[in-house]
Amino acid sequence: MVCCIFLFSFPFSVYSEDMIKGILFDVGWTLMKAQTGDWMLTEKFREYCPRSLQDTVDPAQWRQALIKAAGPLEELHNAGKLITLEDEEEAFTDFYFTLLEEAGLPADRAAANIISRDRTYVYEGKYILVDGIHQVLGTLKQQGYRLGILSDTWPSIVPMLKHFGLEPYFDARTYSYLLCTFKPDVRMYRDALDQLGLPGEETVFIDDLAKNLDGAAVLGIHGILACLRTEKPGDSGYPSITDLRQVPDLVKRM
Repeated sequence: MVCCIFLFSFPFSVYSEDMIKGILFDVGWTLMKAQTGDWMLTEKFREYCPRSLQDTVDPAQWRQALIKAAGPLEELHNAGKLITLEDEEEAFTDFYFTLLEEAGLPADRAAANIISRDRTYVYEGKYILVDGIHQVLGTLKQQGYRLGILSDTWPSIVPMLKHFGLEPYFDARTYSYLLCTFKPDVRMYRDALDQLGLPGEETVFIDDLAKNLDGAAVLGIHGILACLRTEKPGDSGYPSITDLRQVPDLVKRM
C-alpha cells in the first residue's frame, strides 16, 4: 500500500484516477447541526424545561429518564411503525412526556405535543446548514458524482430536506426508519449502494462516527470522518474533514 500525506494531515491509500464515483453523506453533524447541540432536546423543549430546571435533577436519574423515554422510540422504529409524520409526532409526544415524568419534572401531555409538533414540522432555526453546503453539493454534482444520504432518521427528514433545498442534489436516499434498523447494520449500506448502482469500492461515506464508517468498510466503502463538531479526528484511522468544503478536493485524492 502506498501512503501519502496531503494538506489534511492523514495517511490514506492512493487509488486510480476517477475510481470514486459515488459519495454518501450522513446528515447530523455532517450536512447540518442542531441549534441546541442536541437533536432531541430542541429549543422548544428548552422553553418548557430550561437547562436550569434540568440541573435540579440528579444526572443519573436524568440519564435513566432518557433511556426509558427513548426505548419505545427505538422499538417503533425497528418495528416499522414510524412511517408517517403523524406517527413521528405521536411517538415524540410520548417521548417528551415520559422523559419529564421519569425525571420527576412537571409533565403535561398537551405541552409534550406542542414540543413534538414543533420538532416534527418546523425546521428553520432548529437545524443549521453547515457552511458551503450548496456550493459543495452543487460542485460534486457538476463533477459527475452520484450523491446519496445514508442516515439514522425519522419521517420528517423528507420535508426537512425539501425545506432547505437539499433534496434535488441526491440520487439515493437510505433512511433507517424505512429499513427498520440503524447504522452500522450492513443492510443500510447495501441499500445505499443498490440505489447508487455502484460497488463499495467506488463509493465514499462521510459520517461523524467511526463505528458507522467501520460498518461501511465491510462492503468496501471508503470512509471519511466528519469532525465538524469536535474538530478532533483522534485515532480513527480514517481521513477526516473539519469543513464540508474540503470534500471535493479530498475525494479527488482518493
